[in-house]
Amino acid sequence: CRRAGSLEAMLGDDIDGVLVATPHRSHEALIVAAAEAGKHVMAEKPLTLDVGSAERCVAAAEASGVLLQVAHYRRRLAATRIIRSLIDDGTIGRIHHIDGRFHRSWGPDLVRPWRDTAEEAPAGAMTALGVHLIDNFMYLGGPIVRLSARSEQLEAVTDIDDMTTVMLEFGSGALGTMATSVRLPFESTTTVYGDGAAAWSERDATRLFVQMADDEDRTEHPVEPVNGIRANLEVFAHSIATGEAPETDGRAGLEVVRVFEAIITSSANNGDWVEV
Repeated sequence: CRRAGSLEAMLGDDIDGVLVATPHRSHEALIVAAAEAGKHVMAEKPLTLDVGSAERCVAAAEASGVLLQVAHYRRRLAATRIIRSLIDDGTIGRIHHIDGRFHRSWGPDLVRPWRDTAEEAPAGAMTALGVHLIDNFMYLGGPIVRLSARSEQLEAVTDIDDMTTVMLEFGSGALGTMATSVRLPFESTTTVYGDGAAAWSERDATRLFVQMADDEDRTEHPVEPVNGIRANLEVFAHSIATGEAPETDGRAGLEVVRVFEAIITSSANNGDWVEV
Protein backbone atom coordinates (compact mmCIF):
# COMPACT_ATOMS: atom_id res chain seq x y z
CA CYS A 1 0.00 0.00 0.00
CA ARG A 2 1.07 3.56 -0.60
CA ARG A 3 1.00 5.80 2.44
CA ALA A 4 -1.02 8.99 2.00
CA GLY A 5 -0.28 12.21 3.82
CA SER A 6 -3.93 12.99 4.44
CA LEU A 7 -7.44 11.64 4.02
CA GLU A 8 -8.00 14.04 1.14
CA ALA A 9 -4.88 12.80 -0.64
CA MET A 10 -5.93 9.19 -0.22
CA LEU A 11 -9.45 9.82 -1.49
CA GLY A 12 -8.01 11.68 -4.48
CA ASP A 13 -5.84 8.70 -5.39
CA ASP A 14 -6.71 6.07 -7.98
CA ILE A 15 -8.13 3.51 -5.58
CA ASP A 16 -11.35 1.48 -5.75
CA GLY A 17 -12.23 1.02 -2.10
CA VAL A 18 -11.59 2.19 1.42
CA LEU A 19 -11.48 0.09 4.59
CA VAL A 20 -12.57 2.06 7.65
CA ALA A 21 -11.00 0.52 10.77
CA THR A 22 -10.95 3.45 13.17
CA PRO A 23 -12.66 4.40 16.46
CA HIS A 24 -16.41 3.95 16.11
CA ARG A 25 -17.40 7.59 16.43
CA SER A 26 -15.20 8.53 13.48
CA HIS A 27 -16.94 6.10 11.11
CA GLU A 28 -19.66 8.40 9.84
CA ALA A 29 -17.40 11.23 8.69
CA LEU A 30 -14.97 8.85 7.00
CA ILE A 31 -17.66 6.75 5.30
CA VAL A 32 -19.49 9.82 4.00
CA ALA A 33 -16.23 11.36 2.72
CA ALA A 34 -15.22 8.15 0.97
CA ALA A 35 -18.66 7.69 -0.56
CA GLU A 36 -18.77 11.27 -1.82
CA ALA A 37 -15.35 10.67 -3.40
CA GLY A 38 -16.83 7.72 -5.29
CA LYS A 39 -14.98 5.04 -3.31
CA HIS A 40 -16.56 1.78 -2.22
CA VAL A 41 -16.41 1.32 1.56
CA MET A 42 -16.04 -1.52 3.99
CA ALA A 43 -16.55 -0.41 7.58
CA GLU A 44 -15.52 -2.32 10.65
CA LYS A 45 -18.42 -3.17 12.92
CA PRO A 46 -20.51 -1.66 14.29
CA LEU A 47 -21.33 0.58 11.35
CA THR A 48 -21.85 3.43 13.82
CA LEU A 49 -23.02 3.80 17.42
CA ASP A 50 -26.48 5.25 16.70
CA VAL A 51 -29.24 4.89 14.15
CA GLY A 52 -29.12 8.46 12.86
CA SER A 53 -25.46 8.31 11.89
CA ALA A 54 -25.89 4.83 10.38
CA GLU A 55 -28.76 6.11 8.23
CA ARG A 56 -26.58 8.98 6.99
CA CYS A 57 -23.84 6.53 6.01
CA VAL A 58 -26.28 4.37 4.06
CA ALA A 59 -27.80 7.42 2.39
CA ALA A 60 -24.38 8.76 1.35
CA ALA A 61 -23.38 5.43 -0.21
CA GLU A 62 -26.67 5.08 -2.07
CA ALA A 63 -26.59 8.67 -3.30
CA SER A 64 -23.07 8.18 -4.69
CA GLY A 65 -23.80 4.75 -6.14
CA VAL A 66 -21.01 3.03 -4.19
CA LEU A 67 -21.11 -0.22 -2.22
CA LEU A 68 -21.11 -0.13 1.56
CA GLN A 69 -20.17 -3.32 3.40
CA VAL A 70 -20.04 -3.89 7.16
CA ALA A 71 -17.57 -6.41 8.57
CA HIS A 72 -20.08 -8.75 10.19
CA TYR A 73 -18.08 -11.72 8.99
CA ARG A 74 -19.01 -14.25 11.68
CA ARG A 75 -22.22 -15.19 9.86
CA ARG A 76 -19.88 -16.57 7.18
CA LEU A 77 -18.16 -19.02 9.53
CA ALA A 78 -18.61 -22.71 8.85
CA ALA A 79 -20.92 -23.96 11.61
CA THR A 80 -23.14 -20.88 11.39
CA ARG A 81 -23.61 -21.39 7.65
CA ILE A 82 -24.54 -25.03 8.17
CA ILE A 83 -27.10 -24.12 10.84
CA ARG A 84 -28.66 -21.70 8.36
CA SER A 85 -28.94 -24.56 5.86
CA LEU A 86 -30.59 -26.76 8.52
CA ILE A 87 -33.15 -24.01 9.07
CA ASP A 88 -33.75 -23.64 5.33
CA ASP A 89 -34.24 -27.36 4.68
CA GLY A 90 -36.66 -27.76 7.60
CA THR A 91 -34.43 -29.88 9.85
CA ILE A 92 -34.58 -27.38 12.72
CA GLY A 93 -38.33 -26.94 12.35
CA ARG A 94 -39.98 -23.93 13.89
CA ILE A 95 -37.44 -21.93 15.89
CA HIS A 96 -38.45 -21.40 19.51
CA HIS A 97 -35.28 -19.95 21.01
CA ILE A 98 -31.81 -18.70 20.05
CA ASP A 99 -29.03 -18.32 22.61
CA GLY A 100 -25.65 -16.66 22.09
CA ARG A 101 -22.61 -15.92 24.21
CA PHE A 102 -19.45 -14.08 23.24
CA HIS A 103 -16.86 -13.46 25.95
CA ARG A 104 -13.19 -12.53 26.02
CA SER A 105 -10.97 -11.81 29.01
CA TRP A 106 -9.55 -8.36 28.35
CA GLY A 107 -8.08 -7.28 31.66
CA PRO A 108 -6.19 -4.14 32.71
CA ASP A 109 -2.89 -5.51 31.36
CA LEU A 110 -4.15 -5.28 27.79
CA VAL A 111 -3.79 -1.70 26.56
CA ARG A 112 -6.90 -0.70 24.58
CA PRO A 113 -6.74 3.12 24.65
CA TRP A 114 -10.03 3.97 22.94
CA ARG A 115 -11.90 0.66 23.09
CA ASP A 116 -12.09 0.81 26.88
CA THR A 117 -13.85 4.16 27.04
CA ALA A 118 -17.56 4.47 27.78
CA GLU A 119 -17.88 6.91 24.86
CA GLU A 120 -16.62 4.37 22.31
CA ALA A 121 -18.03 1.23 23.97
CA PRO A 122 -21.58 1.80 25.24
CA ALA A 123 -23.04 -1.35 26.79
CA GLY A 124 -19.54 -2.69 27.30
CA ALA A 125 -18.60 -5.71 25.20
CA MET A 126 -21.77 -5.35 23.16
CA THR A 127 -19.90 -2.80 21.00
CA ALA A 128 -16.85 -4.92 20.15
CA LEU A 129 -18.25 -8.44 20.50
CA GLY A 130 -22.02 -8.46 20.95
CA VAL A 131 -22.79 -6.85 17.61
CA HIS A 132 -21.58 -10.11 16.03
CA LEU A 133 -24.28 -11.91 18.03
CA ILE A 134 -26.91 -9.42 16.87
CA ASP A 135 -26.03 -10.01 13.23
CA ASN A 136 -25.93 -13.80 13.69
CA PHE A 137 -29.28 -13.77 15.48
CA MET A 138 -30.97 -11.88 12.65
CA TYR A 139 -29.22 -14.02 10.01
CA LEU A 140 -30.61 -17.16 11.66
CA GLY A 141 -33.87 -15.99 13.23
CA GLY A 142 -35.03 -12.94 11.29
CA PRO A 143 -35.89 -9.46 12.58
CA ILE A 144 -35.68 -8.65 16.29
CA VAL A 145 -38.70 -6.59 17.35
CA ARG A 146 -38.21 -5.83 21.05
CA LEU A 147 -35.78 -6.44 23.86
CA SER A 148 -34.79 -5.91 27.48
CA ALA A 149 -31.12 -5.41 28.41
CA ARG A 150 -28.93 -4.95 31.48
CA SER A 151 -25.33 -3.79 31.27
CA GLU A 152 -23.29 -3.55 34.47
CA GLN A 153 -19.84 -2.51 35.61
CA LEU A 154 -19.02 -5.14 38.23
CA GLU A 155 -15.35 -4.48 39.02
CA ALA A 156 -14.51 -1.07 37.51
CA VAL A 157 -11.39 -2.49 35.86
CA THR A 158 -11.82 0.05 33.04
CA ASP A 159 -14.42 2.68 32.17
CA ILE A 160 -16.73 0.25 30.37
CA ASP A 161 -19.35 -2.21 31.61
CA ASP A 162 -18.12 -5.71 32.39
CA MET A 163 -21.25 -7.72 31.58
CA THR A 164 -24.19 -7.21 29.24
CA THR A 165 -27.19 -9.55 29.01
CA VAL A 166 -30.19 -9.24 26.65
CA MET A 167 -33.59 -10.93 26.42
CA LEU A 168 -35.28 -10.45 23.07
CA GLU A 169 -38.23 -11.33 20.87
CA PHE A 170 -38.11 -12.06 17.14
CA GLY A 171 -40.81 -11.05 14.69
CA SER A 172 -41.61 -14.75 14.31
CA GLY A 173 -42.53 -14.97 17.99
CA ALA A 174 -39.37 -16.90 18.92
CA LEU A 175 -37.42 -15.71 21.94
CA GLY A 176 -33.70 -15.25 22.49
CA THR A 177 -30.98 -14.49 25.00
CA MET A 178 -27.49 -13.14 24.46
CA ALA A 179 -24.65 -12.34 26.83
CA THR A 180 -21.28 -10.73 26.27
CA SER A 181 -18.35 -9.75 28.46
CA VAL A 182 -14.78 -8.49 28.29
CA ARG A 183 -13.88 -10.08 31.63
CA LEU A 184 -14.80 -13.77 31.22
CA PRO A 185 -12.89 -16.69 29.65
CA PHE A 186 -13.24 -16.97 25.90
CA GLU A 187 -16.50 -18.35 24.62
CA SER A 188 -18.18 -17.86 21.25
CA THR A 189 -21.35 -19.92 20.85
CA THR A 190 -24.70 -19.62 19.09
CA THR A 191 -27.43 -22.19 19.64
CA VAL A 192 -30.71 -22.52 17.74
CA TYR A 193 -33.50 -24.53 19.35
CA GLY A 194 -36.31 -25.70 17.08
CA ASP A 195 -39.13 -28.22 17.47
CA GLY A 196 -37.35 -30.50 14.99
CA ALA A 197 -33.78 -30.20 16.20
CA ALA A 198 -31.30 -28.07 18.09
CA ALA A 199 -27.93 -27.00 16.67
CA TRP A 200 -24.88 -25.58 18.43
CA SER A 201 -22.15 -23.48 16.81
CA GLU A 202 -19.19 -23.46 19.20
CA ARG A 203 -15.59 -22.26 19.37
CA ASP A 204 -16.17 -19.45 16.89
CA ALA A 205 -18.18 -21.72 14.58
CA THR A 206 -15.37 -24.28 14.23
CA ARG A 207 -17.44 -26.99 15.94
CA LEU A 208 -21.02 -28.02 15.16
CA PHE A 209 -23.35 -30.20 17.22
CA VAL A 210 -26.88 -31.28 16.26
CA GLN A 211 -29.52 -33.02 18.35
CA MET A 212 -32.76 -34.22 16.80
CA ALA A 213 -35.97 -33.77 18.79
CA ASP A 214 -36.29 -37.50 19.50
CA ASP A 215 -32.63 -37.97 20.53
CA GLU A 216 -31.24 -37.77 24.06
CA ASP A 217 -27.73 -36.67 23.05
CA ARG A 218 -26.21 -34.30 20.57
CA THR A 219 -23.88 -35.44 17.79
CA GLU A 220 -20.82 -33.56 16.54
CA HIS A 221 -20.58 -32.98 12.79
CA PRO A 222 -17.23 -32.12 11.19
CA VAL A 223 -16.83 -28.67 9.68
CA GLU A 224 -14.12 -27.10 7.56
CA PRO A 225 -12.89 -23.95 9.36
CA VAL A 226 -13.23 -20.67 7.49
CA ASN A 227 -10.96 -17.64 7.87
CA GLY A 228 -13.75 -15.13 8.34
CA ILE A 229 -11.58 -12.02 8.10
CA ARG A 230 -10.12 -13.20 4.79
CA ALA A 231 -13.57 -14.18 3.50
CA ASN A 232 -14.84 -10.73 4.41
CA LEU A 233 -12.08 -9.03 2.41
CA GLU A 234 -12.63 -11.38 -0.54
CA VAL A 235 -16.33 -10.47 -0.58
CA PHE A 236 -15.44 -6.78 -0.61
CA ALA A 237 -13.08 -7.26 -3.56
CA HIS A 238 -15.64 -9.42 -5.37
CA SER A 239 -18.34 -6.81 -4.86
CA ILE A 240 -16.12 -4.05 -6.23
CA ALA A 241 -15.20 -6.16 -9.25
CA THR A 242 -18.73 -7.30 -10.08
CA GLY A 243 -21.03 -4.62 -8.62
CA GLU A 244 -22.81 -7.35 -6.65
CA ALA A 245 -24.05 -6.06 -3.30
CA PRO A 246 -22.40 -7.72 -0.29
CA GLU A 247 -24.54 -9.83 2.02
CA THR A 248 -23.78 -7.59 5.00
CA ASP A 249 -24.37 -4.33 3.19
CA GLY A 250 -25.07 -0.95 4.71
CA ARG A 251 -28.75 -1.65 5.28
CA ALA A 252 -27.93 -4.92 7.07
CA GLY A 253 -25.44 -3.01 9.20
CA LEU A 254 -28.10 -0.39 9.91
CA GLU A 255 -30.47 -3.07 11.24
CA VAL A 256 -27.75 -4.24 13.63
CA VAL A 257 -27.34 -0.65 14.84
CA ARG A 258 -31.11 -0.41 15.44
CA VAL A 259 -30.93 -3.39 17.81
CA PHE A 260 -27.70 -2.12 19.35
CA GLU A 261 -29.23 1.30 20.06
CA ALA A 262 -32.27 -0.38 21.65
CA ILE A 263 -29.91 -2.35 23.93
CA ILE A 264 -28.18 0.87 25.00
CA THR A 265 -31.56 2.53 25.66
CA SER A 266 -32.93 -0.42 27.63
CA SER A 267 -29.83 -0.85 29.77
CA ALA A 268 -29.87 2.87 30.59
CA ASN A 269 -33.46 2.45 31.81
CA ASN A 270 -33.02 -0.54 34.15
CA GLY A 271 -33.93 -3.13 31.57
CA ASP A 272 -37.19 -1.61 30.31
CA TRP A 273 -38.55 -3.36 27.23
CA VAL A 274 -37.76 -1.34 24.11
CA GLU A 275 -39.28 -1.71 20.66
CA VAL A 276 -36.71 -2.01 17.86
